[in-house]
Amino acid sequence: MSFITDKQTIDDLNIFAKSGSDSIYHIFNKTYTQGAAALLEELFRNPLSDEKLINERVAILQYFQESKLTFPLQGNRFEEAERYLANTEPRSRLSNQGFSMADFQSAAQSVTTLVEILHGLRAFMQALQPKVARNPYGAEVENVLNLLNSRALELVFTDHGKGKISSGKIVEYDNILRFQERDLLEKILHHIYHLDVYCSIAKVAEERGYHFAIALKRDANRLELQGLYHPLLDRPVANSLTMTPDSNIVFLTGANMGGKSTFMKSLSIAMYLAHLGFPIAAKSMQFSVCDGMYTTINLPDNLAIGASHFYAEVLRVKKVAVALGEGKNLFVVFDELFRGTNVKDAYEGTISIMEAFASKPHSLFVISTHIMEAGTVLRQKCSNMIFRYLPTRMEEGKPVYTYTLKEGITDDRHGMIIINNEAILELIGHEKQAKKVQSSFNADKQTADDLNLQGKYKQQSIYSLFNHLQTRGGEKELEGMFARPLTTPEQINKRSAVFAFFQQHRVIFPVIRSQIESMEDYLSGGAGAALPAVAWGIFAKKLKQVLFHDAELLQLQAGQSVTIEVLQSFRDFFKELSGKANVAVYQKEMDKAAQIFEDSRLVGILNAAEEQLSLKQLIRNDYVIRHAMMTQMEILLKLIFELDVFVGVAAVAAEQGFVYAEALPSEQMVLHMEGFRHPALKNGISNSLHLTADRNVLFLTGANMAGKSTFMKSMGIAVYLAHMGFPVAAKRMRFSVKDGLFSSINVSDSLDMGYSHFYAEVLRTKTVAQAVNESLNLYVLFDELFKGTNVKDAYDATLAVTQAFAENRNSFFVISTHIIEVGEALGKACQNVQFSFLPTVMKDGVPTYPYTLAAGITSDRQGMIIIENEKIVDLIRN
Repeated sequence: MSFITDKQTIDDLNIFAKSGSDSIYHIFNKTYTQGAAALLEELFRNPLSDEKLINERVAILQYFQESKLTFPLQGNRFEEAERYLANTEPRSRLSNQGFSMADFQSAAQSVTTLVEILHGLRAFMQALQPKVARNPYGAEVENVLNLLNSRALELVFTDHGKGKISSGKIVEYDNILRFQERDLLEKILHHIYHLDVYCSIAKVAEERGYHFAIALKRDANRLELQGLYHPLLDRPVANSLTMTPDSNIVFLTGANMGGKSTFMKSLSIAMYLAHLGFPIAAKSMQFSVCDGMYTTINLPDNLAIGASHFYAEVLRVKKVAVALGEGKNLFVVFDELFRGTNVKDAYEGTISIMEAFASKPHSLFVISTHIMEAGTVLRQKCSNMIFRYLPTRMEEGKPVYTYTLKEGITDDRHGMIIINNEAILELIGHEKQAKKVQSSFNADKQTADDLNLQGKYKQQSIYSLFNHLQTRGGEKELEGMFARPLTTPEQINKRSAVFAFFQQHRVIFPVIRSQIESMEDYLSGGAGAALPAVAWGIFAKKLKQVLFHDAELLQLQAGQSVTIEVLQSFRDFFKELSGKANVAVYQKEMDKAAQIFEDSRLVGILNAAEEQLSLKQLIRNDYVIRHAMMTQMEILLKLIFELDVFVGVAAVAAEQGFVYAEALPSEQMVLHMEGFRHPALKNGISNSLHLTADRNVLFLTGANMAGKSTFMKSMGIAVYLAHMGFPVAAKRMRFSVKDGLFSSINVSDSLDMGYSHFYAEVLRTKTVAQAVNESLNLYVLFDELFKGTNVKDAYDATLAVTQAFAENRNSFFVISTHIIEVGEALGKACQNVQFSFLPTVMKDGVPTYPYTLAAGITSDRQGMIIIENEKIVDLIRN
């Protein structure tokens, strides 16, 4: 039976990281062979769910650690042997009837390497053989020796001495190793990879002081951990935890930065590694084997399925509930359950779900929350729940974190202290610095990720929406435009006019992708050479064609022919374009193209009759196109790539009904958007928004699933595209050009930097505060500001920060929250805040969402209705 887990859990625990260097897999991957690295990854992706198999693997790895066994073979030579064995092309087989010297030398080197590997492996296994009776690795030793001692390999071991292998033997060994006994060799390699993995893991355990866990039967329902810490931290603090059938649920509390997320990741990583049979970062561990594990630590929303952050949490809990209802024994971790909703629904939801979890005594649960009040209720209701917290002590007015688990429920609330310590309010309210000259539009990676702006292959990215291009160069131009939005109204309106020109005339790109790629390949051989050198090079190709049937000249002829066809097509295209109305917006580019096409050297080539070219013509054409006019060809290619972008983006705008925004100077302070929607949603609901200097802050509320995040993403994408001069998904848009766009929608914690989710939000707010302090005029989007802390701190912080930002009348701010009480206080304190909400309409007891902005502050709270409609509690208790 396989162990159940999913991508969310793998990502939460950083089992595999994009960079690789800071992942759990990377810690253990000290292998010498590529095959072993792949095998280790396969093991990581397939934890075990049988205590016997786990303990057997533990025994083998402990044996390797205690025996201090090291990989006995030269790992750097395996790649050569693997490549050799992978070549099963019959024509590469050596024969006594003849072979080329190159083939023989290559095979001789590979055969010699492989024979040495086999000899070294047998010597290593023979050294271990006397100890097999008390060796948990003994069965594998015997299996490897049986394979090595098979009759099929007898010749390799008895006939091969220390001297050089004769050519006849090379042919014979090649036949045996690569063809006749290929399956046997693959089995031996498989054992070698296992040996490499065992040595790697044992070495890591020894060097890092890791220990092996003891797997208990599934129904024991126990977890005992001593001295647990996170394996990726330099100076971690160790903790201990015991869970039993009478205490199988942990209710975990603690202030922001107290270490809850790190502790939960440490615990989950230990459980994951323990189910692999791998050593863990702890002094000791005993655990009941589970059927699977699910964690929810850094959970984003999911626009693709229309899931808000809260609904993503609900679906996550439902996934766990279904597995529990099927009788699975799980290890479940939820960090800050239901933080994406209002406090009342989060309170009721936490109690309801944790009480249901308490009815599953054969699973283990660790749930953290900022809603300490829920603990008081659950303490009375659930006898199998234990309460732990990570404390904070104050030193000279600053919170200090011990990261050491204690029994009980915390009452620490230090959110505003952290905000004050970071001097965010002072940064916003302080006298502004002299404004820096902006050479680029400010939009960082967090913003790009929040809005899903870039990424050719990223699902529903805005880049991929516009990438219907015909050239690789065009794609690079498009990437450059996405990376560098424009900074002045003049630049923006000019680019928009060019797009509109191509859209108006429904211009079609005149050639196909393969033609341009052939032209690029042909032109890439240009080097500005003189005519004699070009002629000599082509004569040499002709000679090779005659003597050796070489295809290089034919390739040159084909590349030149396609290039001439492409040049003719674009010459005619630009001529036709020059007669279009409003062509003045593209006149500069047209003039550049005309100057190149009117060059007498090129005119002669493009006007020549279509016939078989003589060698003299081939040389002359090649010299002109690839050498004499190399610079002009580079300019022309760039024009073609830009044209590809203009034509492709204009086609998307026409197909999608997008419009071009009018860019205004920053000081006009206008953002007017009519009928804007999310461009990646097929049936996106349109909304309108009008912000000015007198109303430059939008305070946005609405129930879960009502569409707040999608609204903010739609607005942010439109603002970003408008600064690029691109078409936007709207009926009409006018906007003041600003210095940058900052969003905070899906901000996660950062283990590397020691950041909790709340502190990551604080630092994100500080980034914006710093930009405001530098007198930058910005568009700012904060979705559910400070949702990673308790309600009191979230209220105080949201009110204080929003008030401070509202003092800045040169930027636009959109701030959403579930803490609607903040709106009432803001209405009294600030005159430039407008209040809007996304309503919920109840139909037959079920919430429905029109996704249409309304004026005012919502009072909708449907979190518990959503939980009940998904029948999560019923699923768990099933």
